[in-house]
Amino acid sequence: MSSHQQTMTVMVLYPERTPEERIAFEERPVPVPEKGEVLARVRAASIGGRDKELFEAEDLGFRTKRRRTERGVITGVEFSGTVVTAGEYFKEGDDVFGYTDFRKGGVTHAEFVCVPERMISHKPVKLTYAQAATVPVGCMTSMRALQELANLKAGQRILLSGATGGVGVYAVQFAKMLGAQITAQGRFWHQHALLRLGVDFFIEYTRQEILHSEETFDVVFDVAGIWDFETMNPHLTSKGVYITTHPERDRFGIVSSFFTAKKSKYLYVSHGNCLALKNIAAFFDEEKLEPVVGSASPFLEARNEFMPQNNKITGRRVLVME
Repeated sequence: MSSHQQTMTVMVLYPERTPEERIAFEERPVPVPEKGEVLARVRAASIGGRDKELFEAEDLGFRTKRRRTERGVITGVEFSGTVVTAGEYFKEGDDVFGYTDFRKGGVTHAEFVCVPERMISHKPVKLTYAQAATVPVGCMTSMRALQELANLKAGQRILLSGATGGVGVYAVQFAKMLGAQITAQGRFWHQHALLRLGVDFFIEYTRQEILHSEETFDVVFDVAGIWDFETMNPHLTSKGVYITTHPERDRFGIVSSFFTAKKSKYLYVSHGNCLALKNIAAFFDEEKLEPVVGSASPFLEARNEFMPQNNKITGRRVLVME
């Protein structure tokens, strides 16, 4: 970044406007990194579920209203890019990937972002910027869910909902790495992609709804957040674990599971873990994991991804800075 550059282009959402006018591109000051942070030029940034929810919402939630000003809402959590103002561990010119603190809202749909060094790592060498931008949240969430919370082991059976989303595509691959037998429920047009990624059994939920079966699983990872602990209890083995990416929707299940052998685990990934990101980067460079980009558009054409004509993609949508 040139020393005189003071502003950057930022994508801003104005939820009160019509969908066609909801996205605006504005000039905002380039942020200044605080202690423990670096300033990075964003090369690519993914569009997460929360970003889509904000775009489609007619009314913002309380937390978003609190952090929102009359100047709109900046979205984006995951990114890949290049360090332009060095920190303690990363130097100028380093290619990095990572994510921002969920609790502070998104900021990566912009030309530059300040991010704590604990929440980034060096970008996998074998991945493009667009591919790397889909990785941090999906992989970190999957690793915590399957390894730390579920303690998934070889030979165990796992059921996944939302297996074609930004988290699900990496949950499938991690479950496969751990040697589990994977059942995924989804739309019929996703079947081929999921089987290729490692799913053993595919269930088209409009025809073979899993809730109508008598199958049981050691782990149910409800990535889509369409079930709850009470609903899935009959489908868990005697010491089965239920995990959802939306724990706030199933607080009762988390509490009630304290009194049973079956468990509903609280999943939350916000604190940085650069070592975990480093290990994830190694998985990609060793080709143990495969990047999955659903679709990509130039940054200034973001409306193509927020208002897509094709909703049958597998993986995250990405905005690429040119």
